[in-house]
Amino acid sequence: MAKSDGKITMTIEIINSLTYTDSPGVAWQIERVKSGKSSALWLATPHEDAAYLLVKMGLNPALVYDMYAQRYVENINSEDGIWWTDLPVPNNAQFILNKDRTKSIMSFGHEIARVRWFNDSQRIIQAVVWYDLDGKIDYKDIYRRDGKLFAKQYFSEGNLLESDFYVGKKVVQIRDFYFENHRNFVYAYDQKYPQAEDYIASVGNKWPSETFNITQLGREIHFAPKNTTLTIIGGVLDEKGQVWHNLALVLREEAHKIKQVIVTQRDFDVLKSLGFATHKLRVGRI
Repeated sequence: MAKSDGKITMTIEIINSLTYTDSPGVAWQIERVKSGKSSALWLATPHEDAAYLLVKMGLNPALVYDMYAQRYVENINSEDGIWWTDLPVPNNAQFILNKDRTKSIMSFGHEIARVRWFNDSQRIIQAVVWYDLDGKIDYKDIYRRDGKLFAKQYFSEGNLLESDFYVGKKVVQIRDFYFENHRNFVYAYDQKYPQAEDYIASVGNKWPSETFNITQLGREIHFAPKNTTLTIIGGVLDEKGQVWHNLALVLREEAHKIKQVIVTQRDFDVLKSLGFATHKLRVGRI
């Protein structure tokens, strides 16, 4: 919590995705939002099951902003989801249940698609992978629990070429393009970005009066907007006893966009003893 022009402003917690919510730093951020110590949780990576996962962890979706879609997560009605028997398939197709709880769509002895449904659901479809004549992935449809199309992915020779995000809308909102299985550039809302991190950072930078916080030292460092604080949870040293590489860069580079790092008193003393400048460091209750 900080003061701006005499007003108290709340911090927005930014995390990469909902995949690693058990990470100590991410769990700490989520708890701050749940307890009201931070105003909102922002997600850098879209997720088709975000609303369900957030409710399951006790977090109101209305407090969670999808940076990719540029909108807050909406509550959904899972009763509107696509039941697996309602999926349009060729007239001669048959469904076969696999050991991994997916279903294969078979036609004349060949698998033409594989269906995966949501966990904790009554076989509501989450994704359908369609195969070409050579048995390689051709494209993939990804759905939300309310049956709305979340994304389509296109492949060539089994390699991902493009991800089109509908995020519940009727037309494509964001396109990710890939080259040799690496995301090449992003086309979002009629504007091209050289990297996904550039696009995400630009979304945050539209909110210059907000204060942001991250706890992870991965791609979060690159997509963090201006006015972002880094809070270190779990120590400043890696498994080899060295200061985390990206943390060292933040502390050493004066021009780095992250101007403040919050640490424990113990970590402050460690960094100071190793010769790091301390003007970016702040001791906080973590």
